[in-house]
Amino acid sequence: MAGDVELLWKVLLSRPHLRGLLCAALAGSIAGYIVLGSSFSSPFGVVDMDQLWWAARSLLSGEDPYQTIGTSGFPFPFYYPLTAAVVALPLGLLPLDAARMVFVGGGAALFGYAVGRERPYLWPTFFGLPFLVSARSANWPPILTAAMLLPTLGWLAAVKPNLAVAMLASARSKRDALVILGGGAVLLVVSLAVNPHWPWEWREALAGATHFRPLIVRPGGVVMLAALLCWRDPDARLLLALAVIPQTGFFYDSLPACLVARSRKQAAIIALSTQIASVTRGFFPAPHGFEDKAWKYGIVSLWLGLVPPLLIVLHRRFAPAGRNLPPGPKDKA
Repeated sequence: MAGDVELLWKVLLSRPHLRGLLCAALAGSIAGYIVLGSSFSSPFGVVDMDQLWWAARSLLSGEDPYQTIGTSGFPFPFYYPLTAAVVALPLGLLPLDAARMVFVGGGAALFGYAVGRERPYLWPTFFGLPFLVSARSANWPPILTAAMLLPTLGWLAAVKPNLAVAMLASARSKRDALVILGGGAVLLVVSLAVNPHWPWEWREALAGATHFRPLIVRPGGVVMLAALLCWRDPDARLLLALAVIPQTGFFYDSLPACLVARSRKQAAIIALSTQIASVTRGFFPAPHGFEDKAWKYGIVSLWLGLVPPLLIVLHRRFAPAGRNLPPGPKDKA
């Protein structure tokens, strides 16, 4: 009996599609538990996806989300480009709680499927802080990281331009880059047809967002320039891009850094280093407002979210045992 179970398990793991479904179930279950258990508690009573839901509802009502969200009592203006609202339109047809579950659970399951199908050794990432924070804050990174593993989804990059830069920098082929750029161009045209003035409204909304700062400007952030030593490696370009793009610093935008791992051990090291951040950030003095909180969390995100993957990439490039290893995603399964 035990032999039959072991054989069945080996068969399941040998088939990418079934492997993807198993990982999708695991990641989706973790995210679903977070959604149901946390009630999306946050200092402002809302989460990131709520902006998308409001924006989608506004578009479906023929209104301008940059105007409705800014005057509806929502604690933030609409920080996303209109391309994100266009993609999120189906969510506007659902009640808010259902839309949150679909967005978080569906995005996590998609990420899990991509991991299981393409790089099953990355499963420890499901227990790392970037994935868990992404689920708790209902943010885009699991979906966009899945798009980095499944390049046909690269057109989704247009929903979050800062991560689009990282996706483009780490593209492993001209075709992947063309999907990102071409798909983004199509979404841009559609969004301009909906509201030709949105780029200026978006720029105005971002003008007051002083909490969006690159991690590289945090204390010691210049260490990320060491990625230039391996500039031919897409993983190094990914890490450098993640360091220079504007972001809040709340760990979720560090999720794509997990992709530099080439073994389960490396994936576990990256996930564990981010979990250590849960402890170390408690040693910082209490933040004086949201901007200060974002700055301090960004320091932790830099040193425990990006530096460990950078060390892995540098070791792979310069250590005697790693010099002859290619930088591609299939080094070790």
